[in-house]
Amino acid sequence: MNPLLPPSDPLRQELAGAAARLIAENGYDYGTAKQKAAQELLGKQRVDKNSLPSNEEIEEELRIYQALFQSDTQPQRLKALRLTCLDLMKELQAYEPIVYGGIVNGTAGEHSDIHLLAFADDPKEVDYWLLNQNIPFEPAEVGKINGKAPDAIQFKYKGEWVSLATLGVVARRGLLKPAVEGRLFRTDTEGLARLLKEDNETVE
Repeated sequence: MNPLLPPSDPLRQELAGAAARLIAENGYDYGTAKQKAAQELLGKQRVDKNSLPSNEEIEEELRIYQALFQSDTQPQRLKALRLTCLDLMKELQAYEPIVYGGIVNGTAGEHSDIHLLAFADDPKEVDYWLLNQNIPFEPAEVGKINGKAPDAIQFKYKGEWVSLATLGVVARRGLLKPAVEGRLFRTDTEGLARLLKEDNETVE
């Protein structure tokens, strides 16, 4: 058991396992997976909030599920996503991009997208860059960053869906934190390149 995770009761652990399976097989986000796992296991019975697993608990179960049932496909898919993401981050280097989510923590799979943050004094700068590259985009919603939900767009790059939020340059400070217990939450272009180097050492 990861020391960062709280003690888990049987129901909480079962919900975490069901949510992890739904994420791996259907590509649900963590919040949706929790809800559907509760419906799947308990029907219309009301679930106490304290019985719902944390994202960290679900992530732990997701790693177990991928190791058991997707070990022949998930590592290759993760590496492919990281390669595509690195190419895009290099193109966006003027906006000091940061990648987060499953591509960084190693749980990205068949249904995963690329999640990026870019930084500019005017968010429209990134929109103009995409237009100049003939890349169409549309509005999107992303989770809160520093307590706020930033404006975001989504588009396809080399066949992969990308969710991109643009924040002010000052907002980048403090977002890149060292790994905790070996787990990295966000990283920049150089950090992603290091993760890919590790992939090359483990994935043939």
